[in-house]
Amino acid sequence: MNAAELIWEKARAVFLLALLITSPALAQRKVTISGHITDNASGETLIGAGILERESGVGAVTNNFGYYTLTLPAGEYDFHYSYVGYSESVLHINMHQDTVVNVALMAGETLSSSHIVARKDAGIQSTYLGAIDIPAAQIKNTPVLFGEADVLKVLQMMPGVQGGNEGFSGIYVRGGGPDENLIMLDGVPIYNVDHMLGIFSVFQPEAVKKVTLYKGSFPARYGGRVSSIVDIRTNDGNMKENHGTVSIGLISDKLHLEGPIIKDKLAYSVSARGMHTLLYAPVIKLALNDAYGNYYFYDLNGKLTWRLSDRDRFYFGAYHGRDHFVYWEDDESEGTSTIGKETSHYKYKDRTDVGVFWGNTVGSARWNHVFNSKLFANTTVSYNRYRMVMNAGSAETEIVDGVKSTNRYHLNYHSGIRDFGIRTDMDYTPSPRHLVKFGSEYIWHTFIPERMSAVDKEVTGGEVQVDTTFHFADPKKRYGGHELSFYAEDDFNIGEHITVNPGVHLSMFNTEGRTYWSLQPRVSAKYSTGSGLSFKAGYARMAQYVHLLSSAQISLPVDLWVPITKDIRPVTSDQYSIGTYYDGVKGWEFSVEGYLKNMRNILEYKDGTLMLGTSDGWENRVEMGEGTAKGIEFLIQKTAGNTTGWLAYTLAKSDRIFPDGSINNGERFPYKYDRRHSIDLSLDHRFNEKWGIDATWSFATGGTTTVPVRQVAVMTPYGYITDAQYVDHRNNFRIPPSHRLNIGCSLHNERRWGESVWNFSVYNAYNRMNPNFVFTDYGPDYDKNGNYIGTSLKMKKITILPLLPSVSWTLNF
Repeated sequence: MNAAELIWEKARAVFLLALLITSPALAQRKVTISGHITDNASGETLIGAGILERESGVGAVTNNFGYYTLTLPAGEYDFHYSYVGYSESVLHINMHQDTVVNVALMAGETLSSSHIVARKDAGIQSTYLGAIDIPAAQIKNTPVLFGEADVLKVLQMMPGVQGGNEGFSGIYVRGGGPDENLIMLDGVPIYNVDHMLGIFSVFQPEAVKKVTLYKGSFPARYGGRVSSIVDIRTNDGNMKENHGTVSIGLISDKLHLEGPIIKDKLAYSVSARGMHTLLYAPVIKLALNDAYGNYYFYDLNGKLTWRLSDRDRFYFGAYHGRDHFVYWEDDESEGTSTIGKETSHYKYKDRTDVGVFWGNTVGSARWNHVFNSKLFANTTVSYNRYRMVMNAGSAETEIVDGVKSTNRYHLNYHSGIRDFGIRTDMDYTPSPRHLVKFGSEYIWHTFIPERMSAVDKEVTGGEVQVDTTFHFADPKKRYGGHELSFYAEDDFNIGEHITVNPGVHLSMFNTEGRTYWSLQPRVSAKYSTGSGLSFKAGYARMAQYVHLLSSAQISLPVDLWVPITKDIRPVTSDQYSIGTYYDGVKGWEFSVEGYLKNMRNILEYKDGTLMLGTSDGWENRVEMGEGTAKGIEFLIQKTAGNTTGWLAYTLAKSDRIFPDGSINNGERFPYKYDRRHSIDLSLDHRFNEKWGIDATWSFATGGTTTVPVRQVAVMTPYGYITDAQYVDHRNNFRIPPSHRLNIGCSLHNERRWGESVWNFSVYNAYNRMNPNFVFTDYGPDYDKNGNYIGTSLKMKKITILPLLPSVSWTLNF
């Protein structure tokens, strides 16, 4: 071998050696695929859609804005994109560098959620316990009162969630109160969520894309309440073509419009709902000569979505809703009066009027920015106002022998809360095994518990006799609050079977010169066997800085939101949860969860205290105590096929104790919404493309209330003997159980102008006379022969929601 050949062989050997050394490094070079997953027909982003590389079993799920990211070694892959109710899409991609791939899925054969194997925020595959996703279609297909699909009434049918009074839309989660639920509309907290005193919620189903309920091991990104988080996301708007929905029902009419302003760039979504009496006001005025009364509500939703680029997207949203009640009455008389020998002619006119309106106004601007394939950011600026105003007055005019006298009295009362907020959320995905979320939020609260004033003016013969203005509450009275929070969490895999999500939420609330800090650790862990069976455990601490003052069992406009003070400390809770889950049968999901929740600094009104429409001295009318809630929840869901639905059962107990003896002599007593058993069954069957039937059945043991057990004679400090009612302990009476069957039937017809849908439904189909309200009253007692023997205190009920049929018509175009 000559010198040249020797040099060549050495060079070749060095090259091969270098190749062998560097090839593993090249093979391990990581690249990232990212993008958005949307609906092919509308361009609407899909929340919770999955991407899966099946050979390695590595996948990802889109966030609340339809964005996904997945990091893998460089190479060739088949990526499977999927979403419930959509046909799967498979893309073969040669990955040698970071790549942006936006995918549009087509609606098609129903995909069971168990087929999507990736990291999710809610459901069985999520690391969190007590997290449930509720799609918009499920809300629309659940029969409820007057055919009005309702977000909160569907939530009431989930395990661990119950309504307050029968037929009303309030939610009480795992032994908590109505003010312990953080309900958010596109990430913005909303305070008043009821219409018609709680019979309907303010959320219009046509505007809703998805609802997620958290009631167990809360993600670290949420805070501010101790019982549940309800995250409601609205439609972005159709990016492809204009569509709409018109619906006419027995209670309200609805309109929804969406479409592109600039195709694939800028879209709008607008929804409106109003009660019929809003339009019938002139007819009512004509029908009632000397009096007029009317009640109505309406909701307006609007959203603009601007896709500036693959890296930047902007969202502008607004909501405005209001309940309005008005009543007036006229009284007129004319004649003569004779006193002695003098006769006078008089003319009298009096008008009494009352007007009350209350509601929310919410606005938000949101910016999504993709810094790189692994880092996603969402920044939101928001405004939120709840306001209640009541005006009442009377105007009397009297003319006696030509001398005119007027007397006018006007009362004004209003209360409310206003928030300005800014929030930033970051998603960082360093590898498929880690999903890191971190961010911060600041909210400036302004509470106006109440302002009340009255004007009394009397004029006789042109001369002012009385002109006085009264202020029953300080017109400048308001409470301020500054709330600041930071959070971080990491959802990561340990091996092939274990997923852990540790996190921490740090919050601060400043009010009345005092600052409260709260460090809230959160952790969830999941072990999957690989055959559809998984086990979870979790712990979460939560803190709450606001309270709702109310003595009624239903939502009233005079309920008042107030912040904690220098003397009233934040409510805190520690919740421990465990659960077992199984989705190994195609189209079915099974779960059982148990929880224990300990609460501190919870508020109860002192014995004999009524809090109705006034916050004056409210701190002196309440006591801080402790509470415990525990239970076990079972859920069976059928998620695929012509018949879908769920069966939920909850066994629960919730009580309160005030160790200082200030309430109930320091003894433990049941919470007023403590219900031992609840069962909820929901079925939805599609016979064909035209006909479908839906049914729900609910059973719940009654809550509790306080009633006197007997009447006794007592001596007053002034020496008088009088009758009084004796109560042995708080919440000593359990209301009878309630149960109800709702049935609905829908008929779909394709017309030239769109799809026509008729819906026929029956609420409380077998006319169960459930107690909507209970009270005590004295009634007669009779002996066995029917002879009257006296009176005694009796429990009575009022039923306002018997069997109620309804029909509605919807046109989708």
